[in-house]
This record gives sequence, C-alpha cells and structure tokens, in this order.
Amino acid sequence: MNFMQLRERQPKFPVTVKTGEGVVELIWNKIEYADGYRVFASPVGKNHFVGVINVKGTTAVMKKRANGVPMQYKVKAFRIADGPDNFFGESEIVIACPLETPRRLTAIVGSDGICTLSWRYNSQCDGFKIYADSNESGKYSFVCYSGKNSCRLDSFTKSGKVSFVVRSFIMTGHMEKLGVSSAPAEAVLPKSKGAKAVQFDHSMIRKTAGDYNARRFAGKDGRLCNDHHKCTVMIGGDITVSAEMQKNAAKGMPVFDEAFSSLGGIFGSFDFSVAMLDTDINDKKAYTFEDSRVINCPSTIADAVCKSGIDALAVNAGLLQRAPQSLEKYPLTVITENDCTQGGEKFSIVNINNINVGFIAATVNKDISQYVSQLRKAGAEYIFFFCSWNERHTPAVKPKWRNQAVKAVESGADIIIGNGLNAIAEYDVIECADGRRVPVAYSLGSLIPADPATRFEKIGALLCVRLKRDTATGKVNTDLCGYIPYAFKDYGTEHRAVLLSDDNARYFGLSVYDTLKKQVATALGSKIELARYAEKPEQQSFALLGSALISELFKDDNDVETDRSHLFISQLTMNGAHCDVDEKYFRDGVVPLYYNLSKGYDEYLAENKADALITDLYYAVSTPVYRLGDSLYSGGKAFIQSRFYEENKSRLKRLDIKDEAVWKPLLDKFIDSVTAVYDREKIILVRITDPKLYYVNGRYVRSTDRSCNFRLLLDMENYFIRRVSPKVIDISRFYPGVINKRGRSYAVCRDEHFRNNISLIAKSICSGKKANYVNSLAYDPEIWLTEVAENLDIIKAGKADSFFFGTNNAVDYFISRLSRDFICAEFKDILRLKTSELITFNEIRACYDFGRNAVLKRVYNGICAIRKGDIANADIDEIIRLELYAQSDLAKALESFYNKNGIIRNCVLSTEDLSFYLKCARLWMAGTDKDAVAQLARRYYEKHRPVILDVFGRADGADISELADGAVKGSVISGYSALTVCSEKPSDIDLSYIDDKSAVFTELTRSYFANTHGDWLLVDFSDIVKPIYRHRSAYVASIDELCCSMAYRAFMTDDEVFEPFKENADSKFIEKAIFDFARTVKAKYGKNIILRKTYLPLNRLDITGRIRPFDDTEFISEKENLISRAEEIFVKCTDCYTIDYESRYLPVCADKNADISERMLESDFYKEAAAAVDRIISGTSKKTVNNVDIVGYLERCERIRKDNPDMSAELSREIFGGASEIFMTE
Repeated sequence: MNFMQLRERQPKFPVTVKTGEGVVELIWNKIEYADGYRVFASPVGKNHFVGVINVKGTTAVMKKRANGVPMQYKVKAFRIADGPDNFFGESEIVIACPLETPRRLTAIVGSDGICTLSWRYNSQCDGFKIYADSNESGKYSFVCYSGKNSCRLDSFTKSGKVSFVVRSFIMTGHMEKLGVSSAPAEAVLPKSKGAKAVQFDHSMIRKTAGDYNARRFAGKDGRLCNDHHKCTVMIGGDITVSAEMQKNAAKGMPVFDEAFSSLGGIFGSFDFSVAMLDTDINDKKAYTFEDSRVINCPSTIADAVCKSGIDALAVNAGLLQRAPQSLEKYPLTVITENDCTQGGEKFSIVNINNINVGFIAATVNKDISQYVSQLRKAGAEYIFFFCSWNERHTPAVKPKWRNQAVKAVESGADIIIGNGLNAIAEYDVIECADGRRVPVAYSLGSLIPADPATRFEKIGALLCVRLKRDTATGKVNTDLCGYIPYAFKDYGTEHRAVLLSDDNARYFGLSVYDTLKKQVATALGSKIELARYAEKPEQQSFALLGSALISELFKDDNDVETDRSHLFISQLTMNGAHCDVDEKYFRDGVVPLYYNLSKGYDEYLAENKADALITDLYYAVSTPVYRLGDSLYSGGKAFIQSRFYEENKSRLKRLDIKDEAVWKPLLDKFIDSVTAVYDREKIILVRITDPKLYYVNGRYVRSTDRSCNFRLLLDMENYFIRRVSPKVIDISRFYPGVINKRGRSYAVCRDEHFRNNISLIAKSICSGKKANYVNSLAYDPEIWLTEVAENLDIIKAGKADSFFFGTNNAVDYFISRLSRDFICAEFKDILRLKTSELITFNEIRACYDFGRNAVLKRVYNGICAIRKGDIANADIDEIIRLELYAQSDLAKALESFYNKNGIIRNCVLSTEDLSFYLKCARLWMAGTDKDAVAQLARRYYEKHRPVILDVFGRADGADISELADGAVKGSVISGYSALTVCSEKPSDIDLSYIDDKSAVFTELTRSYFANTHGDWLLVDFSDIVKPIYRHRSAYVASIDELCCSMAYRAFMTDDEVFEPFKENADSKFIEKAIFDFARTVKAKYGKNIILRKTYLPLNRLDITGRIRPFDDTEFISEKENLISRAEEIFVKCTDCYTIDYESRYLPVCADKNADISERMLESDFYKEAAAAVDRIISGTSKKTVNNVDIVGYLERCERIRKDNPDMSAELSREIFGGASEIFMTE
C-alpha cells in the first residue's frame, strides 16, 4: 500500500497519558504498517509542535520535562521507506503536565487543638489539595484547597489519629491535573469539648439602613425604579468576607464601602445588578472572625451593597434556606428559591424595562422544573438560575455539575450562574434541541473574598447579560453575554477587587496586568468575550468662549452639552446691540462669524444660560479688533476672509488693544454681561502661558508663540480675576504645546492629557467638588505622571527635564531618574509619593512609608546614594538591574571616583559594564589589595574604553553623539566661530569683568579645547557666518551674550565689526583662520575628525509639517559660499571624514527668521548621521558618506507629501531631488 493510501485511510488514534515527577509517558495501540513513531510537543494553546522523540514501540517515555508546565502532545506514525517527515497516521492531541511531589509533610497540632500542615514544594502549580484518612482505612477523602506550602485546618472536625496527604494540581483545559500524593503525615487531634457557646456582643455595630435615594432598586411591586431604556443585567460574584475584614468592620471601619468602591461604581451603570450572597448576615450569632466554623458577617455589609448600586442579592441556597432577616430593612431584592423578597413582601417577577424576568436560587441537587413552571405561569419571559454547587474553592467543573446544568436547561432556565465556589471557573454554552443557546457560568469568583486558597480566587469577572425582545416572535433572548475582568489587590490585610481596565493598569504594573487578564480569559474559556461598559455620570452643560484650547474641551463627551457658538471671537468685541446682517455675509455656515457680525451677546446670554461658563482670554489678546461705526468686530481668519470684510475694508479701523484705555472698558462690558447671568462660582477662567516647549514629530523642540503678547494677556487675566473672582485653572505651564494645523494660535494647543485634565477639572468645579487650580502642586499629578511615563524617553532625548521636573523638588528628581517601564509598573506607589507633597530628601526619609514595596524603596535609596556619591551602598545594584536612567548619574559618579583616586585618568564611562566598575570601586574602597584592583580596572578600561566624541559647531551635534551607539558624548563646543579659534587673544581686556564659566570668557581666552578629552571630533561650520569684531590685532566673534557683557561695554564698543560672508571681508584672513583651525584640531585629534557639511535651504518645515519659506534669506548664497569654502579648505588640510546628509533634509522650526544655529533638522537626519558616525568610528566607512537609507528616506518623503498635498512640481523637485518623480504632486 503506498503512502497516499495509508494517509487517507488512517484515522486519528487515541493516546493514554501518565505522568510522574519530571516524566511524561504516552501509550497507544500499534498502527498497522508503522515502522516507528515520532512524538511532538507544543505549549498549550499554541500550534507550535516540535519533534521530541522517536520510538519503535507503542510507548514513549519523556524524562526531564519541566514540572508544572502543561504541554500538548501528539504522536505520528511513519514508514522508513516513505522517507523523512512523511507521516501517515496522527493521534489526537493530549495535554500532560508532570508535577512535583510535595515532600517533608508535617502535621503539628497547636495548643488550640487545630492542626497545621506544612510541606516543601519548589515547582510551579496552581495549588494543593489536602486529603485525610480519619479511620485508618487507607482511603483518603478530600478536605480543602491550599494556595501555599502550609495550611491551617480550622474547619476540620475529625478527632483521634488522622493521616494526611497533599497533592499538587494544575488546571489545564478546565480540568484538574493532579500530581503524586506526598508521604502521609499523622497527627492525633483532640476531641472538641461541649463547652457552652460564647455570647458575643454586637451592640456597637450599626443596624439601621441609610438613605439610598441616589440609587435605583426593584420596588416591592417588582418594577424597576429607573428610566433606562436598555435591558442589561450585570451579575457579580460571591460575597464572602474574610475574617480580618469582618474584624475591621466590627471596629467601625468602612471596609465594605471601600471594597465595593474599588470597583469604581460599575454596578450603577447597568439596568439591573445582582450579586451572590455567600455568607449569613446575622448580628445575633458569632461572626467568622470570632468562630472560624461559622460563615457569618456583620449586617453593615448590606449598607455597602446598597451604596454600591447592587439591586438584588441571590442567596447561596446551599448555605441559607431563606433570606437573612437583617436584610428586610434595606431596599434590596433578595432571591431565594423562586421568590423575590423586599421589606418582608414577596413577589415573583421583576420587570426590567418591560421585560419580565424571573429568578431562581437553588442547590445543584434540586429539581427546578416546578419553579420554572410557576415563574412561567406568573409571566416570566426570561429566567436566571443561581445554582449552588455545594463545594468551595475548586476551579474545576465536575461532570455531575455539567449533567445538572443540562437538566436545568431542559427544565426551561435561560441562563445558569454558579455560586459558592469563590474561585473563577469555566464559562460554557449549552446547545438545546429547540435552538436555544443557554449560557452557563459555573463560577465568577468572589466580589468580596475570604482568604484565597488558590490563585483562581485572586481573580474574577462580572457577567454582563443583555436581553432583547425579538420583534417578530415577541420572545426574549440572550442578545449578548460578556465579561468584565477584575483582580484582587492587597490593601494591608484586606483584598479589594480592581477592574482590569487600561486605566487601572498602573495599579498592577503592565506585565502583571497583562498576566492577570490572560488568567481570567483562560479560566473562563473561549466561549465568552470581553464586555464594554461606562459609568453613568452627571449631565452638565458649558458655554465655551475663547481660543482653540477651549474649543477642544469635552470633545466626544456625551455627558456634557456645550454651547460653541461664540468660540474664536474676542471677548472685547462681543457686546453691542443686536443688528440684522444680510445672509450673504455668513452664508458659508461659519457660526462664530454670524455672532461676530450680529452682536447681541447680552440677549443671547439671557436665553441660553448653561450650567457654567468656561473661557480663556488668549483670543482677546492675539486677535485684531476692528471698529465700524459703533460696532466692534473680532478680526479672526473667518472675518478676514468674509465678504463683509472685503466690502468694508476701507472703512474698518483697527484699534490698538495694547492701550489700557482701550481694552479695559471693553473687557468691563463683557464682565458685566456674564456676571449678570452667571454666578461667580460658575465662571471658569483658564489661564494661558507660553510653554516654550512643543512636541513635534516624536520629539520636543523649543520655540515661542510670537502671535500673542503674553504680558498683555497676563494683565487682562489679572484684571478679570480682580473683577470677577472666578474659578481659575492655571496649569498650562506644566504641559508642553502640541501643534495643530489651525494656524498661528499654537501656544494654546496642548496634548490630549492636558485637554482631558482641563475638562475633568471644569466638570468638578461645575459640580462643586473642586476649587481653584492655581497652586503649582495642585495640578492633577496622576495625569502629569501618566504623561511623564509615556514620554520619558522623548523627554530625555529632547533634554526637556527642566520643563517637566522641578529643580528643587526631591520627588521630581527621583522620578526623572527612573525609566518608562518602571514608572508604569510601580505607577500607584510613585503617584502616592508624588501626591505626598514632600519637597526634600530629608522629608521623604523622615515622613514617607514605602510599605511593602521593597523594590521602590531600594531604588530610592540607590538614587539617593548615587546623588551623595556613596557608591558602596548595596541598593545601587537595583539601578543597574532595572536599567534606570539613574545609570547615567552612576556613570558620572564612578568617573569622578576613578579620576579622583588616580586609578583611571581622564576616565569616561558609558552605561555599559557599570557592574564591573562598581565592583572594582567597592573592592578598592574595602582595602582589598588596592594595587591589584586598580590594575585590573585599568586593563579592563583600556580594552573596553568607550570612544568619546567631542562636538564643535551647532548644539544639535550633541544629538548625533547621543544617538550614536559606538561613542559617548564628550564636550560640546557650541556657538563659537572657527575663524577666531586660533586668533591671538585680546591682551588689553580685563578678564575680571567676566565670569570664568561664561562663553564670553571662553571666547576671549581661546580656551575652547582646554578641558576636552575626546577621541573624535565632529565639526560643522554653521557659526562661521557670525559677525567678527576687530579688536586691535585680535578678532572676537559675536557670540551670544557678548554685547551684554561688561567686557564689551568697557573695551569693545568702538571696535570695527564685519560680516565674513560679505564682499568686503578679508578673504586672506578667512583662509588663514580656517587653515590654522584645521591644523589645531588635527594636532589634537589626528585623523579622527568628522566634518558635517552644512546647507542653507530657502524653505523649512513648520511645526505642523507644512513647508514654509524662510523670511530672512538675504545673503543666503554668500553665506553658503563662505561655509562651502571653509569646508573645502578644512577637508584638504585634515583629510577628514565627511557626512554629507544635510542637503537631503529640511530644518524644522516655528520661527521664520531663525538663525542657522537655532535650526533643528528632521529627526531622520540625526538617526542617519548617528549611524554614519558609528560606521566611521568602527572603520567600515569610506571617507565621504552621502547615501542615506533609501527606505527611511522614502517614508520621510511620503510623510512630507501627505502634509503638503498642494506642493508644486518645482518645489517637489527642490525638496525630493532624485525622488521627485515618485512624489510629484502635479
């Protein structure tokens, strides 16, 4: 029989699995014609099968398998004659997981008569199962679960000689895989004495119901007291309270309220919410913390249930046969068997938005067919069945439960939710003969947990069930069934459920957050999907006035109504008598233009009052004001482009709003109008400042908003505050600008975090919850920290630390030394430190408690130690392990140590190999053969010494050195002209007039390279165009701050000045100066010199990505000729390497008059230039590097083309060069 015939006829064959410690054994029946078999393995849930072993027989034994790691296996049969990898038979896929055997089991009976078991276990597993033999029969029965290597048997009631064993287990495919039993341990348990029960005093616990008018509950007639128009029911897990939480509640602590509030008020977001009560609520008997054999808790939990928005409690029928009497005084619907009870009155049906819903709560052994029949007769259109499985803590679904679920479905139940397990378990869907698909959630876990026995009790899910009536048949069906995952977070001795939403990821850390979400999804299975939800917030309305910042507020917020009619109109022009305007002047549909022309703001306010008014005054300052007759008009873009302006241009008179006598009376009119309608508590002023830092194309650049007089804006804001006393939001200085494409009003544009923060604060002020936001520490630290976490790498690359972090704030200093991943992982604790408002390191050390977060404490101690230079501190190792930005400070500290002690002279370290240098430093400090340690460090440094790259020229050369992998940044000599480097010093200028740390001192003393120790030099001649002063026989470049210095005013005011690029410049002096400069740097750096060629384009990219021309293009060709001539001489004299990339990229700057030294290029340039530097230093580059990465360059060209769709063909050829034909736009 040939191979194809064999493969077609051979069905999948079964395989039996046996496991031992580290061993998996597969057994199957012989396959006809097979010469051998190959076993394949794959991780569970993936189809990545890899061959493991070949066998000739029908048994495969695989040893050294990882304990606690489930794997999928399958077997394939083959014939030798068919060649390799040709298999004709394949087995079914089986799952096997070897488990370690618990060892050294001990049983110790305490003085209280309770037995405690402990054992050793070193591998992975999901938990342990305890078994006991109390009659020496050799048969062990299950006792309980345990999640750790010890277990206190509080509820074990047997006495006498008892033998215990322990088995580990792991959940795979919703089934328990058990390991081998441990060796038994014996204990003699005393008999319980019939002592009189202790009487407990619960008189201190409040037993009166509160006021819950803000919530909606099912009334006594069964009708739901709300006006929603969706029928969505949420089912929560078991409410079973730990002894510690009960103890705190008995002391009057609001632990139950806090446990529900950690879920964020989600229950009120649904039409009807049900939770499952898995504890008695009886203040007349002992609570669990008083008697561990009792399942009972304080009745104050009912108060917390009501406050949380839960409408009904389904009682665990296996625990309680009737509703606890203590719930009668609360407005809660209590579900027992087939009755609903509230306030002592019973009803059968709950009407939820015109859908009649019935509820049943019973045990797994109960026949519910009679209950279903009674509910159907009472009019139930949909029936929820809450089933108690009569077990606890197990995540595994028993076959018996599946059979009973099928019977319940056949009886007519529309959905089944299990309770009492306290652990999350499988979600299934039962297919019925009548076409129904009935959901079965065997367990959702706990809402308020007892002490968890396994990891499946540390996670849970809320079940969202949406019901929908079929318009054709009138039947109610399950339209959607989804889940919302949550996990428990420890708060001291308590465990609280926190939703696993993206907003809450910071509470767990990103990696733990993802792991928990996967665990919930795996536990429930693939038959259910995530559900979405939203809290029902307060409805509010705002009148928006002002600039682009205000226009961005409350976007896509369906819970806020906004009046945007008077946006982009100067507040100075709003008032005036209403006048009818011909439709032709505003027919384009620009709403603000209509109100700008028609006036009548007083009348509009009286008829269109919102809950609050929010405004800024940016537009009042930055927009021209025109007068025509008695009317004033706001001269924005829509007005200038309107027909009204075109027809009346000659008659319109522009007012000078800088004059206080002009703007004050106009602003007074506006103030009188709004204060006549709005209470001062409902007027919100957003103050605006120029951030001078903007986020552009993935990096931060420094620029200014030249369209607004910020001094005048400050005066107007202060005057408005004095007159109105509004609520003030003053946080704009803490957020960088984000440029939009709306025009020149870019200083008011911020990122989404800032806009959301303003919106949230405004809503809080409107609802009366928040006051002014004017204190520098009062801005929302959570949103600030979120932005820092997301952009920390960009902040570091853009050297924007001073903007985001306070210079004299220890908390900010600490956060700035962390990393993006670490902040996200420890977000909650870092946020708590930020909100503590501690300023100094001493205050933090004395007042702040890091609690159980030992890692964060070690990191803090390590950063403090580096700051002090205490490199012996062991906590510094944590900085290296976590790869935090504090490594840069550590490198500097180690450099200082090795230089100061003469171990390594001129030591410069990168962040690599810090562990080695740190160990050597500690050995040297400990006095362990200092000479040997020093010699070891020196030899290692000589072999692994990083290349140091100095920079002469533009300041952005430092960006290239920082991006280069093969070098570390050395000295940056920026702002000086190469023409004066080798000129003689001006001898008659008294240097005592000058700070020796200033750039002027460096220029006058020619000490540019005095303290440089670089191996390579990166040069450009951008600053060669600076004017030159001829001071007697010496030359001084017009560097920044020269004209403001005392030396200039005292000695140089009468000196001749010339511009070296003009015709009257001395060409011989220039050539000699360049030659001398080349000779100087060659003597210092040898052949290790890289020239970065400079070009002066006519166009730039503005911060929006649009191509704009430079205004200051006078003498541009002369400047280029000077730079080109200098570069030519320099290359000839030094035979240096050349990077010729700049001609392919455009400058990116907001200022159309920016000098060469101020211009930043596209970010792609710096990446390409850094890669070229790496190749040059490594010796793998030719002398001239001028070919950029074509893929990246084409992506850059495509990006520019998309931002400039109307680019001309001529401009396209100028910008794209040889690639212009690809990107031609006309």
